[in-house]
Amino acid sequence: MMGRLQSATAMTAKPSKIGHLEAAASHHEQAALFHREASQYYEAGKNYEHAAHLAVLAHGHTQHAMDEVHVAAKHAATPSSAGAVDRDLTAAQHHAAASALHTQAAQHLRHAVKLFESDRSAVVHETQLGVALALRALAHGSEAAKQYVTLVRAKDAS
Repeated sequence: MMGRLQSATAMTAKPSKIGHLEAAASHHEQAALFHREASQYYEAGKNYEHAAHLAVLAHGHTQHAMDEVHVAAKHAATPSSAGAVDRDLTAAQHHAAASALHTQAAQHLRHAVKLFESDRSAVVHETQLGVALALRALAHGSEAAKQYVTLVRAKDAS
């Protein structure tokens, strides 16, 4: 009886981790979409308020993606820093970079799901790459948000 219980627990743990990785990938895809749209609004130089709203949605999806990855890779070492981000980029460029990075993060997490049964060390590696890319995307989103706040303050001051 105990053997059956242990194997049943092991069977449910795997799909759960796969589910978290898939959910993280989906959140990164959504974040990429919202950043891409925000970039287009900033590039066009119009409706900054809507672009900021899209950026907030992207940020929320990023946070959900990070939560899902951390649950899936509870004990795996993951990067804790995004490194340096070029602060000279425009808001549109930051959002475009964030979109590209989220897309790459989603691709690595989807690859991790495909490798889950065959190569656990590759799963850890792909997950770590996904997290590193997500942190860089988050940093770009934060820089774009800072620029928006600066823009709003300047607008309010005039």
